[in-house]
Amino acid sequence: MGLDYLFVHVKFNLPPALVMTGLYWPFFTRLDFCRITFLISVALIATTPWDSYLIRHNVWTYPSTAVIGKTIFSVPVEEVFFFIIQTYNTSLLYVILTKRFVLPMYLREAGTKFSIRVRNSGMLVLGVMLGLGMACTWVIAYQFMVALPRREILLSIGIPTLYLWYVDRLSLQRGTWVIESGTKLGIQLWDHLDVEEALFFLLTNTMIVLGLVAVDHAVAIAQYEIASGSTSSSEMPSFQKLFSMYMIDRRMEHDERFLESLADAVQRVASRSQSMYMGSAMFQGQLRIDLIFLYSFCRIIDDLVDEAPDRETARRSIQECSRLLHLRFNQVSLSDKEPASTGSLVSSIELLPVSRLSIQPLLGLLQGMRTDLTFDSDKNVHPIATEADLETYAYHVAGTVAASVFELIFSHYGYQSGTDPASSRQIIAAGERMGQALQYVNIARDVDRDAQIGRVYLPTTWLGEFGLTPADVLADPTNPALDHLKRRLLDKADDYYRDTVDAIDRLPNEVRGPIKTTLQSYMGIGRAIREGRYRHRGKKLKVPLWRRLVIAYSAMS
Repeated sequence: MGLDYLFVHVKFNLPPALVMTGLYWPFFTRLDFCRITFLISVALIATTPWDSYLIRHNVWTYPSTAVIGKTIFSVPVEEVFFFIIQTYNTSLLYVILTKRFVLPMYLREAGTKFSIRVRNSGMLVLGVMLGLGMACTWVIAYQFMVALPRREILLSIGIPTLYLWYVDRLSLQRGTWVIESGTKLGIQLWDHLDVEEALFFLLTNTMIVLGLVAVDHAVAIAQYEIASGSTSSSEMPSFQKLFSMYMIDRRMEHDERFLESLADAVQRVASRSQSMYMGSAMFQGQLRIDLIFLYSFCRIIDDLVDEAPDRETARRSIQECSRLLHLRFNQVSLSDKEPASTGSLVSSIELLPVSRLSIQPLLGLLQGMRTDLTFDSDKNVHPIATEADLETYAYHVAGTVAASVFELIFSHYGYQSGTDPASSRQIIAAGERMGQALQYVNIARDVDRDAQIGRVYLPTTWLGEFGLTPADVLADPTNPALDHLKRRLLDKADDYYRDTVDAIDRLPNEVRGPIKTTLQSYMGIGRAIREGRYRHRGKKLKVPLWRRLVIAYSAMS
């Protein structure tokens, strides 16, 4: 009897499991738990008989001084636990690295000839190296597998493989387990690390990740069917139903136009607003996709207005958007009726989940953009004259978006205990103030950048208290006197933020943390401005990734 193998688990295998679990714990979902549990079950069922055969035929052995002596089908319990802990660690790393993926967007089909070549090549390689089971898995899900970003997949395989190579090298060196000399090639990849052992860990981690990808393929199909439908659903099917749906629906044809539009929307949100993209990753299922379509629409109309060659073109874009919104909310299909010149706008409006939204907030957003068009530095026209003008503008450009977000939340999750449809209006109103708070932070952050395009959102009456005018801000947006007004604006944002805390706590449990993540990410920008950590003229301040992760962890806990 010995404890060497047990100490390997305590020293090397359990610490990464505990660290990753602790870091990811606030973000764990029921689906994550089911995916990992399923893979562990498959690993135990598939590996135990095979390992038992190898041990009984003395392919490798465990010295009696290295194990405690308890076995399951001749396999030491420490080895059985290794099957569990390896699968858990690799699976959890994969789940963490792929958390941001919007899975349905990877259902897009590749070209037929390329697709066939990939399928046949992969089937041959996996069939030879991993057996019939993995070859069949490849044939079923290969298009989805090759569509996923390679970096995350390779890291999910490579990191645990390299780590286990290191652990195995130490264990072989110390004699914790032994590969008998007559059953190996005698080639060592690394000092004491036999090539058979190295290949074993590489292949088993590959099998684990490919298994997870196959599960995610089923999840992607289920999410696609929900997202492309007209009804709302806050939950995925049960894991058992998910499996049966996958076997039946995996060959169904997908709406390629919908999938392309989803991919474009994800890319747009990810590149233009990291805070919104990070926040959306905390939501689940159809709600996340609805939010991405909403954010994407906001970005498209904002770009059409801001990047228009002249005011008249921008006004026509707003007018056209208003017309299209009215048609869409009257259940008129836009895709076959509108010219290609308005393609991006038509596509974004066509994909809005109008059955779960109301048109008024979106029209309010357009009103805020009309306000932007009234700025004219040449004629000394600056529409944000008073604090009331500031509040109205912030409501139009941000409060309305927050109201739409809350409408989607209530559509998907209904109302918490004690929260009826009547009081939901109060929560949505608080959400509007939340949006205004975020806009105040944006204005404080972007004084320099706004001045470059001839806009001053600080109220003229505030500027007058320091003997300044909007023209002075345009001439010198780094004037130290403006720091006082930025802090005043941030104080106003803090007041609005505090007003929303109670309302956020009344939201459904599933969305409370994600909303807090988005809100606190923006408020973190405000703190950076207040502390003087933002001194780069003309550059947009972004919260560092590590800081966003800390904020998300705190908000989700």
